[in-house]
Amino acid sequence: MWAPTATAHPVDGGVRISGRWAFCSGVSHADWLMAGCVLADPDAPEGFAPVLRVVAMPTQELEIRDTWHTSGLRGTGSHDVVATDVFVPDHRTGSLVDGPPADATALHRFPLFGFFALSVAAAALGNARGAIDDLVALAAVRRPSGTKTTLAERASTQSAVARAEAALRAARLLYFHSVAEAWEAARRPEAVSTDLRVALRLAASHAAGTAAEVTAAMYGLGGSTAIFEDSPLQRRFRDAHTVTAHIQVNADTYETTGRHLLGLPISIDRL
Repeated sequence: MWAPTATAHPVDGGVRISGRWAFCSGVSHADWLMAGCVLADPDAPEGFAPVLRVVAMPTQELEIRDTWHTSGLRGTGSHDVVATDVFVPDHRTGSLVDGPPADATALHRFPLFGFFALSVAAAALGNARGAIDDLVALAAVRRPSGTKTTLAERASTQSAVARAEAALRAARLLYFHSVAEAWEAARRPEAVSTDLRVALRLAASHAAGTAAEVTAAMYGLGGSTAIFEDSPLQRRFRDAHTVTAHIQVNADTYETTGRHLLGLPISIDRL
């Protein structure tokens, strides 16, 4: 969890960490946790920008709080984690905001926060793809109450599935197009431009939002069948809308893109 919600106090040979992080996906199965913190500096002048660091800690030295009881994405196990005065040596500290090293490769120069957003959006796209496939399989056999025709034979179903397919394919194309442009730029020695960084975040947010709309449409077509726990459509519906709450792809990210497109200043620290 990269959010700097803990404090690091400098000591001889490293730092001591205390704090709590939320949304630590997969931590119950992990041996290590990479987490963000603020480096304490009592001598820093008032208003001075805090120094942010990322530290690597063995999970056996941490407390995992069983907090992940959610409507969707339950399988990620994104529990809270607490560190209480955990020592971290200098060689297990780093930075996500100081930029790539001088000898960086394309992988280092690729926008880090864009990568985070893309990873969330990729799961959303896959979930929506599955929702369409699940609905198609259901539509072939389900006959709505009072009718003799299958759900697949209804014109309204045919139109809705076609629209969902078009929306998902378009979002996926924008996603991969933006990745390809940014990757090509990252292969060059100069920094990836703000335009391309913004484009990555736009593509990721659009993918997650479109995926949720597509999944909701398929859930709606499933009718009463989709509301039961043994229906994959209800799980995909819950997962899709939990994804859209993620800070990397939620609706607030559109504001940054809009400001940039309108020629207004934006902060690129999280791009």
